[in-house]
Amino acid sequence: MSAPAELTVKPRHYKPLLAGHPWVFAEAVEKVTGEPKPGDEVRVRDERGAVLGRGYYSPGSAIAVRLLTRKDESCDAGLLRRRLADALSLRRETLGFDGSEQAPRTAYRLVHAEGDWLGGLVVDLYGDVACVQIHTAGMDRRREALLAALQELAGAVTILDRSDARMRDLEGLNPPREEPMRGHAPEGPVEVRSHGARLAVDFESGQKTGLFLDQLDHQAWLARHARGRAMLDVFSYSGGFAVQAARAGAKSVALLERSAAALDAARENLERNAIADAELIEAEWQEGFAHLKSENRRFDLVVLDPPKFARTKADVPQALEGYRRLNAAAAELLNPGALLYTCSCSGNVSELEFERAVAGGLAGSGRRAQVLERRGHAPDHPVPPGFEQGRYLQGLLVRVL
Repeated sequence: MSAPAELTVKPRHYKPLLAGHPWVFAEAVEKVTGEPKPGDEVRVRDERGAVLGRGYYSPGSAIAVRLLTRKDESCDAGLLRRRLADALSLRRETLGFDGSEQAPRTAYRLVHAEGDWLGGLVVDLYGDVACVQIHTAGMDRRREALLAALQELAGAVTILDRSDARMRDLEGLNPPREEPMRGHAPEGPVEVRSHGARLAVDFESGQKTGLFLDQLDHQAWLARHARGRAMLDVFSYSGGFAVQAARAGAKSVALLERSAAALDAARENLERNAIADAELIEAEWQEGFAHLKSENRRFDLVVLDPPKFARTKADVPQALEGYRRLNAAAAELLNPGALLYTCSCSGNVSELEFERAVAGGLAGSGRRAQVLERRGHAPDHPVPPGFEQGRYLQGLLVRVL
């Protein structure tokens, strides 16, 4: 095998890499020795010639290299297989996602890109169905080796392509495949377990890969505060927070969601868990809040889990205003002493920016607040130390007076 092309990092730009950051940004590249093509393996050095690691090259991206190893070793099929095996070991042996009746859940993230030293690759496992997202040329060129290892190690019978078309287009890659990459598409929803609840996963019309796996543990955690409380689940999607709250003894649960299809999925999940008296409201959040306010409705527990408000840095000011307005409006529906669990999945918004936006919204509504807990990524969504961009999920549990 021929030696890989080499990339030299500019002086003073290599320090984040030494501290654990897995990305070499295009602006940090001093020079490229050789003629690597998109997806080729490259060796990364500092200006003194010391090897910083190896990864796959993306010349047209703002992220020139995603490091797969800090050693001067080949990023071949053997390395990818070892990375997958280690990722599976973490989930099964450390986190207990082993498929048994005692397992906390049977749906989890098997590969979290940079968190598992497999930048450009995400794998979500729902029983024996794997949903794969491939977003870089390097991973795409090694697709067959990855899928074979996934079948062998994780026992995946069906593998579906759930890649983001926009991200693949930025890498010059073909759109995601509609047909299964391995096996046959499930006929109808697949049931999984999460902390005692039964949830249906619709791979045909569901969002993301089927469920928002990064919130499953938070749904069970928040349910401990739900007993005896009137609960409102905003941006409810398929109803995970409401299902767990009802199972934990909430006095009442109401779900607010603009998507009729999502509410249908939530209705099915409520029925699967023998919850018959939930209220489902199909509306945009502004319209739904106005309706509830007109009826003088008040709640003791409100969940705000909105979609991403800031896709780029340029979107951040508008996103922060959106978070401020959303939390200010929610405050008008809260009883004194109620709990608010408010979230952001916008990686471009910092933790401090988000918290200040929430605080501004609550203060602007004339309410005092106390932050009781801060939540982040779930343990099956690991993040390398020093990798701020990987900490995209933020959650605040707030007592509002």
